[in-house]
Amino acid sequence: MRHVLTYVTLSPYLPCAHFKPLVSSTIPRAQALEGADIKLYLRRARHVCNNKCIKSDDSPLTCLQNSVVAPENIPLPHTSNSLSKHDPELLSTILRVSRYSEPTKAVKELRNVEGKSVLEESKHSPFQAYTLLRAQDPNLAASLPVDVLCCIAQGAVKHGCQDIVDSITADVLAAHRNDSDSSDIRANSPTVTANADINLDTPPEATVGDSANSNSDSTHDSFSLQDRAHVAAALLCVSPRHPRLLAKHTILALLTLVSSAGQVDSLPVNAACHAIRIVFDDVQLDACARNIVVLALPRFVAWLRAWAAPTGAKAVSYRPSETILAAYGVVHKLILLGDKERAFDLFRALAENYHIPPDSFNHAGVDANVGSNAGSTTEHDFSIIIYDVLARACFHWGWHHLGVELMVAMIETHNKGARTKDGKNLVSGMLGLLHAAIESCTADQFRRCAILMCLLVRHNSDVVIPEPTIWLFYNRARLHRDGVSAEMFYRCTQTLQPPLRARYPSPRGPTFTWLMNYLLEERHNVHLARSLAKQLVQFPVPIPPYERAPLVSMVAKNGFAESARALWQRYAVGKDRGLVVGNAAAMVRVVSLFASLVSRTQEKLEVLRTTNDTGRQDAIIEMEAKLADMSQFAQTVLLAFHKSKEPLDKAAHRDLNALARGYFLLGRMRQGLLPYRALLRRKEIPDLYDINVALSAISRHSPRMAANLVERMLETGLHPDAVTFGTVMHQALVQGDLELAGTLVKWAHEYGLEALSAKTMAALILASVSDRAESAEALEANLRHVWEIVQGTPRSSVVHTPNIGECCIRASLHVGNAQMAFDFWDVLVRWKAEWDDHEQIQLRRSIGRMVRQRVQEGSLVADRGREMLKALGLGGRVD
Repeated sequence: MRHVLTYVTLSPYLPCAHFKPLVSSTIPRAQALEGADIKLYLRRARHVCNNKCIKSDDSPLTCLQNSVVAPENIPLPHTSNSLSKHDPELLSTILRVSRYSEPTKAVKELRNVEGKSVLEESKHSPFQAYTLLRAQDPNLAASLPVDVLCCIAQGAVKHGCQDIVDSITADVLAAHRNDSDSSDIRANSPTVTANADINLDTPPEATVGDSANSNSDSTHDSFSLQDRAHVAAALLCVSPRHPRLLAKHTILALLTLVSSAGQVDSLPVNAACHAIRIVFDDVQLDACARNIVVLALPRFVAWLRAWAAPTGAKAVSYRPSETILAAYGVVHKLILLGDKERAFDLFRALAENYHIPPDSFNHAGVDANVGSNAGSTTEHDFSIIIYDVLARACFHWGWHHLGVELMVAMIETHNKGARTKDGKNLVSGMLGLLHAAIESCTADQFRRCAILMCLLVRHNSDVVIPEPTIWLFYNRARLHRDGVSAEMFYRCTQTLQPPLRARYPSPRGPTFTWLMNYLLEERHNVHLARSLAKQLVQFPVPIPPYERAPLVSMVAKNGFAESARALWQRYAVGKDRGLVVGNAAAMVRVVSLFASLVSRTQEKLEVLRTTNDTGRQDAIIEMEAKLADMSQFAQTVLLAFHKSKEPLDKAAHRDLNALARGYFLLGRMRQGLLPYRALLRRKEIPDLYDINVALSAISRHSPRMAANLVERMLETGLHPDAVTFGTVMHQALVQGDLELAGTLVKWAHEYGLEALSAKTMAALILASVSDRAESAEALEANLRHVWEIVQGTPRSSVVHTPNIGECCIRASLHVGNAQMAFDFWDVLVRWKAEWDDHEQIQLRRSIGRMVRQRVQEGSLVADRGREMLKALGLGGRVD
């Protein structure tokens, strides 16, 4: 008995056929396919479908509807493909796949039950049925009609069915594969990529497996090149919701397959758009990306030329798709790859169909008919024009991230080529876009804006970024908490020569204090912070009144004496003077700084008086005048604070404590007791902070006397804190009493105080690497311990300061360890000190001499020595 299977196709406008097998109602469904060799039947069904098909520009081919008759009385072969191992229900479900099928939704069909037509659902969806069938027999799954495979492929890429996409891709790309390993190949694996390694320059016969060379039992002998191209085109129609279904190399292999079949011109638009998006999203530019563009670009450009963006009133509400954004990016990448011809073709297609706003051409000096301008510009100018137009178009559409990237490329192109007048004009006209980019960019895009500004500053001295743009940049950096970008740009401006440097202002307002705090507290970049303070002194910018005292305190805390004095004197006048003059922290920091300077100047003066130099008297007079001036200024600051807090009986406790500390710093013990008397008159008990201030005064004169007071506190049950031990310990280290410092560390450890203050930690490190060490071996061991501390602490730690770095470098040179000296310089000094400073130059030369000596001795590898010398700026010669 003959069993007729008729294929019914839906409208030819659908991208894939909808197959509905109609079986005679008089025969049970399980018996409908009995007596037929399934594989042979599917081959003949494919043959009929492939002989008559309709081509569509935007979709794979669809079959005409010829009835296919399964021959009767054909015995089933005794192979793995026999009917006993297959469920006819699976084949029936697969053949009912349509463009509306879903991965988990079963299909419905009419069945004849006891003479009545009943609508029933299948057990599986077409996609589930395909998965089960391929698990049973991969060759049989690969033998399905082309239109069925295309429809399943399109549904799989639409819904993100990775396993099905991998399976069909493996079947399409595998030129020679037997039944035993067909189900083990993954589309994104190196196996499939290797099988699909097709050269663009080879003929189709050499790129796809020839059926004549296949095994007679393989299903691929009838899987022709055209069939594979149809399915490959369907696989390439990946939905934007699932962009990573296919690997880049797999996409190239599928495109090459379509090209080998001569069907690139009829490639679906969705496939071409997906290929363009993949290249745009790919960070790495390589030959694979270029080949993808070469294959997909003609079809993509043809689609662009056939689809014009709306103009007139409709253009107001129009917003292009992300595919146009990808096209902008591909133009940029083609220029980077050196393929200017294809870049211009794509750019012209975008411009001629208004996918680039006409206003974007106004500033470039060209019109939308860019072909008329191609021959009047140099190669670099032409690239700059394209970048300028596309960047303006990106900002017009709100694609700021790509707009910034194009501006960066524009500046880099301008810097590499011959700088023509037209190129300079375009770069200058880009500053307005830069302001808009900074104003609207996200935190992730802000770093690219900083890089763009650095490029403008370093390589374009004739282009000056406007002050409003610079102030906006610093403000946005504070808003995004991006201190790295702010530091990078400010360092870039400070590398310029003084005449050019003056054209770039410092931050202003709260942003200035924020940047100063970031440089000092988080980065410990003392050199850059000192430059920032000097710039504020030379070129004043507005600082809010409530930010002035903290700023003066930060500047004085880090030893910027001249800047601290100038700023205090500037802000100590006017209606808001009380915010600075009456600030306890600012007063203590300034008085402490100048008290230390007075002490050091007195030591230098005593040494100078013992020398017999001829110009000694003039130097003494100059130093005495300097000493008197510094002492007078410190007293002025202290007395101004005292006057602002009178009467002392009504002053706050913390202000009285600060006043006592200021007097103790200047050595005026009697006046320092006045605040405590005011506290006692108010019947307030001094707290631990007051005790620590008193101990600081005592320890300055006698650290051991202060240590005795600490010991009495422990015996009487008082509870000293880390500041108590640190205060006395610091003075013991300053005066060289290492034994007392060790005793205090032991007491603190026994008392349970593990963490000492940052100031004490720095003093301990400096003392451990001083020349007071017992031997060179002990000093080198201390240096290794300090290096471990440096590596184990964050960059915001007090250990990461140039002062500590310089001391460690000198100690390393003292013990003859060139590697350790360079490591300390590289981590603690290199990026935080002024490069051209005379002291820094001498320090680098000392390290260089030690490096050359160790290379000549053979204890240091020559290649490593050259690297160190180059980093030190001393050339690469080790001889």
